[in-house]
Amino acid sequence: MDNFKEFMLTNATHIVVGTGILGATWYVVRRLTRKSRKCGVDYPKDTVIIHEFPYRKGIPNIGHFVIKLETYLRIAKIPFQVNYFHENGPKNKTPWIEYNGITMGDSQLIIEFLNKEFSVNLNDHLSTLEVSQAWAIQKWIEEFTYWLNVATRWTVFGEETLSHIFGIAGIKGTVARCLLTSMIRKHLYTVGIGRHSNEEIQEMMINDIRHFTVLLGNKNFLMGDKISVVDCAAFGILSQVRWATPDKCIGRKCLLEQRNVMDYLDRIKNTYWTDWDTLVL
Repeated sequence: MDNFKEFMLTNATHIVVGTGILGATWYVVRRLTRKSRKCGVDYPKDTVIIHEFPYRKGIPNIGHFVIKLETYLRIAKIPFQVNYFHENGPKNKTPWIEYNGITMGDSQLIIEFLNKEFSVNLNDHLSTLEVSQAWAIQKWIEEFTYWLNVATRWTVFGEETLSHIFGIAGIKGTVARCLLTSMIRKHLYTVGIGRHSNEEIQEMMINDIRHFTVLLGNKNFLMGDKISVVDCAAFGILSQVRWATPDKCIGRKCLLEQRNVMDYLDRIKNTYWTDWDTLVL
């Protein structure tokens, strides 16, 4: 077994390239042979079809922005169906949606599109200043805290994530880790997080959790008594830290110690995800 692991780690680049070629070939064939689906025939009219990752162990979905978007759909009471047969959609992102023949990627653009289609605005109770403040908080969480969690989950504690969160261990775990780590490290380096040490990344996560705790205070939601879009984003990121990040992560341990944040996550989960346990595999 040790020899096999050493072989896999030594030849990780070749394995990734080979797998990439096979994956690309499979994707092209699938795209060429797939029949176009018709609205009203293959899926219902006036219903959002949200394409998500198929992995749902410990949490309804491992995608931070999947949870964000689905939380929004639930709060806004927009009819939707989930498609777990995963493939990246427009902008090469997940989640993405189909709606009455329209395909769209990027969770925020989707929310803004659906706001217009369904005459919904989760921020309508906020002042112009509060909308700007909420946007600043949202972008901090989505553009920084998100990447910290990606790093802690897939590189700092990659082996634990695969074995304890996704139940992939042994040879399968070694192969999966070789494939994922190489790809994710490149993304992390590009955004800057990957240039820090594991210790620095974990300290940054603790710092973010503590700042969030102060911002939330004793409020029901980030901007007051009513939920808004920033809460969808915050729940999407922090739910992954709480329910889909290894116990060894000190950022997760810090989160679990913040009573107001734990109550906040439970409040959103219990109110808008009443079927949470039935969705978790």
